[in-house]
Amino acid sequence: MKRRTVVTLLTTALAALTSVALEFADVKDIPYYSAEELAAKGDYARAMCRLNLRYPLGVTNFATVVSIHGGGLVRGHRGNGPWPQERRGKDPVAFVAVEYRLLTNATPEECVGDAAAAVAWTLRHVSEYGGDPRKVFVSGVSGGGYLTAMIGLDPSWLAAHGYKPTDLAGIAPLTGQMATHFNVRAVSQKDDSPRFKPKFDRWAPIYHIATNPMPPAAFLTGGREYELKSRVEENALLESALRALNHPNIEFHETEGSHAGGVAPSSYFLRDFVMKTVDAGAVGRFAPNERVAFLGDSITHGGGFVSFLQLFVALRHPGWNVRCYNVGISGDSTGGALDRIGWDLKTYRPDRVFVMLGMNDIGRGYWETAEPTPLQAKGRADAIARYTRNQSDLVEKLDRLGVKRVLITPTPYDQYSKNAKAVCAVCCNDPGLATCATIVRELAARHSLGLVDLHAPLTETLRANPELLLCGNDRVHPVPVGHLLMTAHILEAMGESPLVARVSINAETGTADALGDPGSRNVVLTAVSGDPTNGVAFTYAPKALPLPVTKKYRDAERLYPLTERFNHEDFIVRGLAAGRYSLAFDGREVGVFTADEFAAGVNVAILDTPNQRVAQATASTADGLRGCESRRRTLPQIDRLVRRQKIDPADFAAADACLDAWFAGQEKRKSPQLEYYRRVLASYRELRTQRRLIAAQCEDLIERVNVVRPLVSRVTITPVAK
Repeated sequence: MKRRTVVTLLTTALAALTSVALEFADVKDIPYYSAEELAAKGDYARAMCRLNLRYPLGVTNFATVVSIHGGGLVRGHRGNGPWPQERRGKDPVAFVAVEYRLLTNATPEECVGDAAAAVAWTLRHVSEYGGDPRKVFVSGVSGGGYLTAMIGLDPSWLAAHGYKPTDLAGIAPLTGQMATHFNVRAVSQKDDSPRFKPKFDRWAPIYHIATNPMPPAAFLTGGREYELKSRVEENALLESALRALNHPNIEFHETEGSHAGGVAPSSYFLRDFVMKTVDAGAVGRFAPNERVAFLGDSITHGGGFVSFLQLFVALRHPGWNVRCYNVGISGDSTGGALDRIGWDLKTYRPDRVFVMLGMNDIGRGYWETAEPTPLQAKGRADAIARYTRNQSDLVEKLDRLGVKRVLITPTPYDQYSKNAKAVCAVCCNDPGLATCATIVRELAARHSLGLVDLHAPLTETLRANPELLLCGNDRVHPVPVGHLLMTAHILEAMGESPLVARVSINAETGTADALGDPGSRNVVLTAVSGDPTNGVAFTYAPKALPLPVTKKYRDAERLYPLTERFNHEDFIVRGLAAGRYSLAFDGREVGVFTADEFAAGVNVAILDTPNQRVAQATASTADGLRGCESRRRTLPQIDRLVRRQKIDPADFAAADACLDAWFAGQEKRKSPQLEYYRRVLASYRELRTQRRLIAAQCEDLIERVNVVRPLVSRVTITPVAK
């Protein structure tokens, strides 16, 4: 695997971004029938029945997406399927681009049969290139979506090659027809009935739904106002019928845009579907109603990045009801995390667990000098061996728990700052924690797990900005800006889009462009009016909110392009007469811009709009959640001391005796953390009588963050008097 680090110069500092650039190999024009079969099928089959394979080098057990092209079954050419722009070339996923005989020169049996043969070829041969045949997905757009559904729902097509639909990891038709395809009717059946009159015979995917097992499925379309007639409703009906027949792992997403314009937003759901269905070596976005736990040490216990992630998903995806849980414990290690999976982590009932540990595993005292003493060298080797063993055991134990796993490389120790007050362990980060990061990367690759690499980019940021004390005076715990940078790198790995919303208006006609690329996105626009001279007006109902532009945000922006990467709410107005224009929300001006600036796009996410104010108020609630979760985590932190002595924490008298003896031992050893322990024990004794209350308060704060919704505003863009 080739990795490249890109360092971008921003206004006042260096932004260190780690972009994992995978190398891919391309194999083209592979026939998916044997030479004998092609000879029997003729010249047209010999020319058309081929596929291209693009697969990641240096990766094993990768997932594969078979992409079947669209074109109404009468036109089109093979090509890799849609994938989010932000993750192209970065996810270790292979793509198979399929060509097939078209109805203009073939029968429906030959057309669908070719697509099934290409899928069977992939199942049979992908392991030769390093892929896992258990991780093969089939997808396609329009006519390709129809073929995908036929292969996934009618078992006869794969049965001809010795396979069944459940041999697939999943199917994801994009804007496919679920009734009999209109060109099967018009071209092959010579049926001259109206195109949008539905017909349900054996050539209709929906005809084949049954209680027989089928693979997981995601049905994806554009918006019903812009899609082909009945296309959204056909997919929704199929999804509803499959659910009624108790098929698990069925989902439907109506995105937005036209038949073609709906593909771009659908690509994010396609990627999510792959990542949450199998271990595919990358990190999917949060899913609606997902419960996500973050297992870690004090850096997690502090809660900053966890609350930022909760805030982001609530603002960017209102109504998804994701719940991010802080499951960190100060002072924890991989061994400690292993011990508490059953009695701590499991109580949160997570669907997915992000694991970030290492700071307390390496024994920082062993790394105080560049050249270790024999005792230090042995300590280093033992610590690294223990970390390797425990991380592997964690991965396997979480697998047995039945949750999806994401590994995070440990955040760096700041051995680069000359200003921090703490004594500097000159090798703690490099090579100490850097070795741990390598172990995590290798473990993720071995198990095809999602990976978030925080160590490499944050280390580069520390090196470039030693004066900022991003890990505080103790060189260990990231300051709030550091937690925001951690959040950004996690969201980057998840493949989140920069888009909050986009308005695209033509002032010359006084109309808004349709939803989809390159038009408006993630918004409902009504009552649009205007002309080049007098400006435009419209009622603006975005489907997401911007990130709050706070002091932490502005400080982080100097180190990482937060706005460029995650916070675009663009107002594009073409055709305005030259001059300056006032931009107002509900009659309150938020800025003045030129006609050229509006034509290029004004990013209102960073302006003082009504929704920016909502975002900032929600950020305050999220900060309250961070504090509440941190208090909540004090309870298992001290519970563990008691549990290790086989004492029930609910037995206060026995627990107090145990804790008093433990603290006396710390006093006798003259622990440098004595005052910290004194404060934590006092807090624990106060909080332990309020366990249920604190848990309820945290849950309530999550709800308060999650109920946020965008405001609707009347926007005016009017000329400024000269």
